Amino acid sequence: MESYEFIESGLIFNLLDDLTQRKFKYTPNDFAKHGDAYRFITNYYDKYREYPEPQVLCENYPALDEAAKTLKFEYAFDTFKNQVLFRNIVGTLNANRDMLTDKPKQALSRIMTGLNDLDVVWDGDIIQYNKDATFRFDKWKAKNHRRKMGEQIIGIRTPFTSINRTGVGWMKGELASIFARPTVGKSWLCVDVAVQAVLDGHKTLLISTEMPEEAMSLRADVVMSHHMGYQFSHTALRTGLPIDEAKYKEFLQKLDGRPFLICDHIDGQIGISLDSIAGLVRKYNPELVVIDGVYLVTGAVQGKAMWEQNHSLFYGLKGLATTTNTPFVVSTQATRDASDLYSPPRPDQVAFGDAMIRASDIALSLYKDENNDRQRMVQFQKYREGELPSDVLTLSWDVDAGNIEEVEDVF
Repeated sequence: MESYEFIESGLIFNLLDDLTQRKFKYTPNDFAKHGDAYRFITNYYDKYREYPEPQVLCENYPALDEAAKTLKFEYAFDTFKNQVLFRNIVGTLNANRDMLTDKPKQALSRIMTGLNDLDVVWDGDIIQYNKDATFRFDKWKAKNHRRKMGEQIIGIRTPFTSINRTGVGWMKGELASIFARPTVGKSWLCVDVAVQAVLDGHKTLLISTEMPEEAMSLRADVVMSHHMGYQFSHTALRTGLPIDEAKYKEFLQKLDGRPFLICDHIDGQIGISLDSIAGLVRKYNPELVVIDGVYLVTGAVQGKAMWEQNHSLFYGLKGLATTTNTPFVVSTQATRDASDLYSPPRPDQVAFGDAMIRASDIALSLYKDENNDRQRMVQFQKYREGELPSDVLTLSWDVDAGNIEEVEDVF
């Protein structure tokens, strides 16, 4: 876990613009280490009506850890609030320590009153409705400007034309869930989700709990090359059959600098913990996280009933997406006794399906087209914006060639 000095450094570097300053209601005295640096920021703004450059800040306060610049504001802010609350609780207990010996009941009363006051003050989620009205207007204006400049999608583009047509893609802080029966192709769809984001320049973290990194990378090669105008067979790449060697080398050279990270396990363990995923997100700061096989992720609650663990996992993922301000797309598997591959699996046929649906902003099921094995069907079980033109989409499905695309004339 990062030290409070590191967290405070990251928070300081994030407090150099109006957007974060509007959300930050603390004073320099609330900092354990870098209160003077925050006081410098506020005084600088009061004098010059602009914020100092990070270099100026570091020159004046060399104790700031520049490595913390990569921390996202939401994570640094939430951790900082917890640190402040912890110090205040300890302070309340210490202030009444001497009284505990001679007057324990009176000391307890004072401690309870002090902790209750902290609880009331601490509720930072309660705001006056009109307090940030200007901030909401500024956010709308920025999005409207992007529309005028020709940007068609707010968020990250999805593989689904129907969603993209709504003008809203994978959004920050949201959780999208994909579930399918075995062999239908959820891992391929996860790869396509990740590749689409990477091709649009978004730093993407793809985590697989089921397949090794090499296997996922080969699938990514096939899907990405298809989008880039090449044609390679996944079977050929996997088994060593002949391909156009020069074209493959040319394609691989074009991958330099692509913001794509693939992880198959952590510390040599099969499966990944929620805490480990949180650590990866904080370390690499991706713009999109895709997790294939989320049912093998271990949640924060261990040794409890299965429903408690499942609830903890999905709400933990939703919380992680929210606090890091990052969209998460995760896949899970329907139970094997749901043997009909040609109908959409229901949430009750999915392990912890109820918790998944409740926690997700978008939930969709993937299944085979009974009339065409080179197509897959997608049914939306939940969609954040209400209604799509259709709740069932059709995908062309030639994974050996990396072709996974929505059929345009489905409507």
